[in-house]
Amino acid sequence: MQPLPELLGQTGLGCALWGTDGLLQMATEPWCQWFGLPQATAIGQPLQQLLKPQAWATHSQHFAAAAQGLAQEYDETREDELGTPLHRRIRLRPAAVDGSGRHAVLMVMQDVSREYARGEVIARQREQLQTLHQQLRSSRHDAGEMDKLRTLLDWRTAMLAEHNDMLQLLSHEIRQPLNNASAAMQATLKAIDDLHLPDATPATKALLRAEHVLQQVIGTLDNTLAAGTILAVGGKAGASSETDLPTLIKLVLHDIAADQRPRIDVQWLTRPRTVQLHPALMRLTIRNLLNNALAYAPADTQVALRISESDEPLALILEVADLGPGIPEELRPRLFDKGSRGHNSRHRTGAGLGLFIVRSVLQLHQGTVEALPNQPHGTVMRLVIPQGLAE
Repeated sequence: MQPLPELLGQTGLGCALWGTDGLLQMATEPWCQWFGLPQATAIGQPLQQLLKPQAWATHSQHFAAAAQGLAQEYDETREDELGTPLHRRIRLRPAAVDGSGRHAVLMVMQDVSREYARGEVIARQREQLQTLHQQLRSSRHDAGEMDKLRTLLDWRTAMLAEHNDMLQLLSHEIRQPLNNASAAMQATLKAIDDLHLPDATPATKALLRAEHVLQQVIGTLDNTLAAGTILAVGGKAGASSETDLPTLIKLVLHDIAADQRPRIDVQWLTRPRTVQLHPALMRLTIRNLLNNALAYAPADTQVALRISESDEPLALILEVADLGPGIPEELRPRLFDKGSRGHNSRHRTGAGLGLFIVRSVLQLHQGTVEALPNQPHGTVMRLVIPQGLAE
């Protein structure tokens, strides 16, 4: 079996792991390249001795907080030899803890240079659109100028649509290496488990934390792209099609972190069949609800996914039920708003797009979503997806 740093390095992922003593235990080649360190001599050294003073000033406070058990996330920017900005998103995750309360620390680096570049392009395009609109309003009495500006506006709209297509293409290029890294971590976890090593628990926990980080990054990417897709289709479900429901549920379960899947209890209250829906958006919708339920419910409890249907009206009904603390009353009015997040989750990550995506996807399907109380405690998220609607 290949060494763990080499296996992770093949995915292009920048990773490093420090023990509770603060000494570097593992580092991949991409991580060493970013900090300009020789991989062979870096192992066994504390971070402060490895980094230059300016770099240590950037990372020291975050590293100290992670060693105390507080997860950290921040961006670092540098320039290459040609002066091109390079951006890395850095996540520090606490791992095993010793008797004095000091944690081992896992660092995962993600290249977000394209994300920064896309943000700059979108900002410039928005400024250009605002300028065009202002010019349109100020030129109402000049028909010739109005026609010219409308032509320019149509051209800019077409350019934005093309930009959205490019985002979809880039998302595939970004998501694929992340999926490869997740698969490599799962394979490494299985290989470690098969070896029955007596001291493998810290490494296993660190890899599980790293896999959760990757799943969170993939989920955030998918939610962001879904929000753009929903805006692009203009209130219509788009490519709704006959979809095999059992296959869709299997794909959703595959999207869930491997150590969390056993907590999901799938209950078929109707016969498995095909349904009419947008498969990609509905897959993301169900995944968002399951991940929410798993995050907010106690770790030793099950989350139920119930599949049923109604005849009057003809509809598919999906319910995700958990035994968590329930939804606070003050949060209910804005539960499905963009950016809305609860405060009791064990994993406070993401941009608050999950339930916004759920409601938007159900609106595209002319369906409904509601949050109901579970008994004796918890929440039931109920989706009603109409079937047999005229095209």
